[in-house]
Amino acid sequence: MAEEEGVIKYQLEFQGAEPLVAHDFSDLTRWHRRFKTARILGQDPGRYEGYGFGNISQRLSDGSFVISGTQTGGLDSLAPADYAHVLKADITRNLIEAEGRIAPSSEALSHAAIYALAPDIQFVFHVHSPDIWQARHALDLPETSADVPYGTPQMAQEIRRLYEAGPLQSGKVLAMAGHEDGIIGFGSTADEAGEAIMRLLASDE
Repeated sequence: MAEEEGVIKYQLEFQGAEPLVAHDFSDLTRWHRRFKTARILGQDPGRYEGYGFGNISQRLSDGSFVISGTQTGGLDSLAPADYAHVLKADITRNLIEAEGRIAPSSEALSHAAIYALAPDIQFVFHVHSPDIWQARHALDLPETSADVPYGTPQMAQEIRRLYEAGPLQSGKVLAMAGHEDGIIGFGSTADEAGEAIMRLLASDE
């Protein structure tokens, strides 16, 4: 897996704006801390050429979403200014429109694809777990095709394929076969999305 981590592959229309300080980031803050403690989100000079890894997002009431900014994995905690506000995602045009103090994560298009699956999906968490990823077949995880790179319309199409095939409608976790260690969990609550990942991590210990 020679794919470089953290590279934004979509077209980005970005404008500077004040952070959404009125938004309640407490669920994201709590799960960011748990994932950092589990070392499945963060930054490590010995992993992925030192790039930050993992990203978290939450849907807003108007259908837009907030997502952790690009290369924020090394931060111990995230402030509102460390999130980008994704206003619109056009998957077919490979386009993200966003605002904030920081550009959105390189996985923003994949997050948008998951939110497009169903209106009750409120949280999407993307982590990097070697343990889960290497055991994905034994765990019977749905997985995207190995030749599909992250952060692309093709990945979005793969996610929809898996959802429409059935297994993601109950399991809420998928492996990205073409993105080393990449695991995505989602749910109607932060705990549904996060615990789905943590249960898999515990089952492989």
